[in-house]
Formats: sequence, structure tokens, C-alpha cells
Amino acid sequence: MSQITLDLKSETANKLNQYIKSFGSKDLLFEKFIDYHKKKLKREIAKMQIDLNDFEKKYDMSSAAFYQKFESGELADEKDYMIWAGVYEMQQESKHKLNQLS
Repeated sequence: MSQITLDLKSETANKLNQYIKSFGSKDLLFEKFIDYHKKKLKREIAKMQIDLNDFEKKYDMSSAAFYQKFESGELADEKDYMIWAGVYEMQQESKHKLNQLS
């Protein structure tokens, strides 16, 4: 068994202790916390994929191919491209976070 020490404000520590009591164990609370965040990230990734699919259909190009061209300067700084790149970057970051939690 490992131990982690957290420096928390007393109000936060009291809330954490209440959550631990309501879940029955620290391990279960932690597992539920991680599970919640994994599900949240999966929902975010799916929502972003809908937007990416729209761009891919509109421009007849995969998001990965688009992003490579965008980053290399092959594409102009059009509004759609800026949004597409932003959504793609956010999705990649969410996927990275999800992999870290898995």
C-alpha cells in the first residue's frame, strides 16, 4: 500500500473526508473520480469528432492531413482553417489526457 499526502485547506479536507465516507473507501472514490473524467473526455472527443467530420466532408481531406498542411504553411489562415486546427488540437490533447488516465 502506498500513501499520498495532500496539503489542503481544512474546508477542502473536510469535504474530501465526507466524500471518502460516502463512497466507503479512498480507493473507490479515486476509481470513480478517474472513471468520471475518462467518460467526460470520451464525450468531449466524440463531440469534437462531429465537428471534424463536418470539416473533412466540406474540404474532402482528413483532419490529420489537413493539420499537417496547415502547420507547414501550405494553407491560408482562413477562418474555417483556424477553427478546424483548434478543434483538432483540442481533440488531440483530450486523447492524450485519456491515454494518461487509462
